[in-house]
Amino acid sequence: MIGREGSVKDLKPDTQLSISRSVDALLLLCETDDKLRDYSLKFMYAHAVDKAAFDAKREEGEEMLHLQRVLQRMVDLALAVASHVLRRTQEHIRDRASSTRTSEESRAPIGLSDGTCGRLQRRSSVVEFSDGSEAWLETGAHLSQQAVELLHLILGCHPSLLKTLQLHLVEVGVLSYLEEALSISREHEIAYFCQGYRTSHFRVLANLTYECKEVCSAIADNATLLSALLSATRIDDENPCMVEWAKFSIRNLCCCSNGAREKLRGLTCQGVADETRELFSGKLNLYLNSAGQVVSRRSSTPSSRPVSPPCTSESQASPL
Repeated sequence: MIGREGSVKDLKPDTQLSISRSVDALLLLCETDDKLRDYSLKFMYAHAVDKAAFDAKREEGEEMLHLQRVLQRMVDLALAVASHVLRRTQEHIRDRASSTRTSEESRAPIGLSDGTCGRLQRRSSVVEFSDGSEAWLETGAHLSQQAVELLHLILGCHPSLLKTLQLHLVEVGVLSYLEEALSISREHEIAYFCQGYRTSHFRVLANLTYECKEVCSAIADNATLLSALLSATRIDDENPCMVEWAKFSIRNLCCCSNGAREKLRGLTCQGVADETRELFSGKLNLYLNSAGQVVSRRSSTPSSRPVSPPCTSESQASPL
């Protein structure tokens, strides 16, 4: 799809500045990793060639096409960086688990385990830092944050290019990335990424599903993404505003996809989360009735909690 409608003047000045800063920060951080350096060089080379060709033979109405190509290259860069960082953290977790097993089998001299020796050695090595070791992980967290933020900014920068950018993101595999990124454990998220990790990803998902039937239908058929989306409707201290962005995404799904609407309509509550029980402890008793609905009753004692048999359904939703 090629965006010819609209004007480059419709590009929001503040968003344009934010995108420019995010790209600059991303390219700078890419210098800490050999693979990412290749991505950044490819991006800068393609950008320079395209800009030179556009300046040499500029025609009326071609500005929007040029802007579209620029934004698509930025999308490709951001998604490549975010995916690379996620893979690095997964590799590090596997390596650490392997190192732990090895250290249990044999002890290092002077009372240090092999894993500990390795960590001390890596922290003092510039070569290991650039190769994506433990010392690189903090930089990786900032890289991931900048990359996902850039995806969000690009999707919201120009209304006439939104659908084109949404479909381009789907073509380059953003749904596979989101599925993997939102499936990591709580421990993985807290140890390797910045606060608001899930919020930023659901913000991208909300913009991705806005008035885009193709994306909404694909998500409706993806059990992992749909489950992650429903689970995100629970308040999370590590991810402020995540609930709101998840609700926006669910609303978009229901507005654009009949399949998603029918699936969500058929869901029933499977239980009350422990966090919710603790929140209302001593004030309300929460339980499920025979219809699978959450019922609340005032409680005089924290321990009196009526118990209802679990509700069964072919379609299962996340706990309240």
